[in-house]
Amino acid sequence: TGTQKDRISKYHVMRARELGYDTVSLGSCGNYGASLAYFAGEYGIKSIIGVPSFYAGERLSEIRSYGGQVLDLPMKYEGVVEYMRQKAADENWYDSNPGNSNSELDFQGYAMIASEILDQLGRSPEFIAVPVGNGTTLTGIYKGFKLLREAGLTDSVPRIIAASTEGGNPVVRSWRKGTRRIEDLGPNEVRETSINEPLVSYISYDGQAALDSIYESNGYAFEVPDTEMVRYSQLLMDHEHVDALPASSSAVVAANRVAKTLNRKIDCVVVITGKGNTWKTQ
Repeated sequence: TGTQKDRISKYHVMRARELGYDTVSLGSCGNYGASLAYFAGEYGIKSIIGVPSFYAGERLSEIRSYGGQVLDLPMKYEGVVEYMRQKAADENWYDSNPGNSNSELDFQGYAMIASEILDQLGRSPEFIAVPVGNGTTLTGIYKGFKLLREAGLTDSVPRIIAASTEGGNPVVRSWRKGTRRIEDLGPNEVRETSINEPLVSYISYDGQAALDSIYESNGYAFEVPDTEMVRYSQLLMDHEHVDALPASSSAVVAANRVAKTLNRKIDCVVVITGKGNTWKTQ
């Protein structure tokens, strides 16, 4: 469906079927919801996706086109996740929400990205730049490289570059404050836009693991404004013919900032987590 969420959605739908569930559920602003609904349809089970009522995303019609049921909920993303987590327990639905017992399965799904990078590049890069919302993708990739090193398939693990929004994200905000413990933000400290929605959060459900990955790898983290996300998305299209979701392009911005900070060229793989045709608002 055009984002990295496909990697974990398939895992969750397969596990739900194995465990005998007939319904998978999730709180989402669109990307994960569309992905889960798609794979649920492919595997013949129902999907119920809770979405914040303020969110005017184009992916809601896509969720419905895959057979997913959308619950319009009058709360922020984090509230929707907690509501859907409780609803899954009450209704005996499979809970696909981030964090808690799902983290390890999600990390496994994203760890495969490390194997693909090693296969295609032939080595581990010096840096890996990843957009950050909940921190799950970043952590999975970092864990993947550590496993490859333990298996003797590479001698090194890349340094992590985390990219998120100026609108607010606990992982990047905590690193920039110099704290080793993740610090959640207040609900009123975040500013959601149609551009930063995949990244903005006041709770990052795998935030501590992501923060640990940045510190352990001697990495960096940057906040990126919407204007730069849009500009770099256009640059990717113009120069590389890559149609990237603007939020994904935050990782290119962050990689460029590291090169400027170090005042040298860097060997960096940038992970583009979403395709641009999922985004048409501006």
